[in-house]
Amino acid sequence: MYLIRRTFKTKPGKAWDTAALLTTICEAYEKNGRNKATVFISQGLPGDPDVAYAQWTQDAIEPNWFSNVPESVKTNAAKVRDITESNTIEFFEIITPEKLTERGLR
Repeated sequence: MYLIRRTFKTKPGKAWDTAALLTTICEAYEKNGRNKATVFISQGLPGDPDVAYAQWTQDAIEPNWFSNVPESVKTNAAKVRDITESNTIEFFEIITPEKLTERGLR
């Protein structure tokens, strides 16, 4: 199991707008079968007030073929690009007791 996190550095004052669009994008992917995502922003101190995040879990890391991307995602992703400065994606492997045992660590 993997945790996938998308991080968006927004233009000043656009974190909430970005989060709203990310929520819509994630809901479209969820209708296609992806696990429920959590959308959140960095709010207050310490932290950067102009960052929005979306994260979810997946059983495997697989390509997201453009032909499988919902049309509403394509439209809303363009809007996200207009109000963000950059974005990154991170992949984390979720540690379970079984994985620790398999590696002789438990």
